[in-house]
Amino acid sequence: MGSRRLQAALFLAGLAVALLASGCVARRSLELARAYTERQDYVSDEIYYVDTARRYLQHIFKININYYNYSNKTGDNYYNLEHPPLGKYIIATSMVLCGDTPLCWRLPGIVEAASLPIVLYLAWAARRPVRALNVAAGAISAAALASDRILYVDASVAMLDIHLAFFTGLSVALAVRRRYTSALVVAALASTVKMSGLAAVGGIMLLGIADALAKRRTRDIAWRIFESIIITVLVWVIVYLPLTLRFTPQDLVRETLAALRWHTTSRPEGPPTSTPPGWILNSNPFGFTYSGMLALAETTTIAEAAFLASAVWISLFIAYRSLRGRSIPWAPGSLVYVSTLLLYAAVYLMGNKTLYSFYAVQLSPPGALALAEAFHVLTSRAAIVATGEEYGR
Repeated sequence: MGSRRLQAALFLAGLAVALLASGCVARRSLELARAYTERQDYVSDEIYYVDTARRYLQHIFKININYYNYSNKTGDNYYNLEHPPLGKYIIATSMVLCGDTPLCWRLPGIVEAASLPIVLYLAWAARRPVRALNVAAGAISAAALASDRILYVDASVAMLDIHLAFFTGLSVALAVRRRYTSALVVAALASTVKMSGLAAVGGIMLLGIADALAKRRTRDIAWRIFESIIITVLVWVIVYLPLTLRFTPQDLVRETLAALRWHTTSRPEGPPTSTPPGWILNSNPFGFTYSGMLALAETTTIAEAAFLASAVWISLFIAYRSLRGRSIPWAPGSLVYVSTLLLYAAVYLMGNKTLYSFYAVQLSPPGALALAEAFHVLTSRAAIVATGEEYGR
């Protein structure tokens, strides 16, 4: 009985940290969202995603509500096909449930961002039996995520990246719990918000491959690759189905291929650009607003540096141990973080030199988990005695 009470006390103490982190993210992002509303209607690239979400409702789903004014920045035949549709579905759903108003457009992102510290905490702490080490790792990931300014700044606007970060974070949280197939499904959903979500699919797949290598199950490698591809394709087909009410499958395939080319091409000069290393250093942040108030997509350098160092170290550690046939730490956050960073580096090298700092929010949830993974490896008895026997339990 005493042991159960202690476990419950530990779990609740960690949960209090996660709830506090969640409350801070919710308060900060909501304050920013309301501040925009007092000064202007559309903020930054909201004009593209909100207009498109409204057209989904009007032209595809034939839903009639009290619609807000268009931004007058996009044509009536514009459907933002350079990005997949899930993020716009979410904004459209908020219009139906809450109303077609600026604050309602932003509420889903605020809710998602505020829920992420709790999601990451539970990924670790809800393991059975409850252990102090797991509770501490969960609390660290929750607090570290909330400390990164980019999370609540991105959550305050109705753009796609906060939805991308949410599904990426949920996928790695499921992977921490060893719900491998569910994690792949959610990672595939991330990729139907923005194509860069494919990095989450790749990171989780790499973890499965490393585990198969460590266990000398070479046949499982082909299965992990096949499973990842099939799940991703099926999720894309399902998510894109509503758009076939207005476009042919051939149109959608053509536009998707055009979008891939577009993503590797630089944009016209305009907003401040930065590179992935610049995101870590909070260099040249993107400005969501300049008139009346200043809202910059800034990162917290100390948090970002800790995420990067943890993810790179754990990823190299996994590669080393798996190639030697030794058990590995089950660390999806680290591999998803490194996969995402490498994807953006590849996009930059392929020709897109206009990357923006608000993209960095995708790195925050897996980065926070990577920090917890590094803590777990360094402090676990298995790491101390270098047997690897307890990794992943």
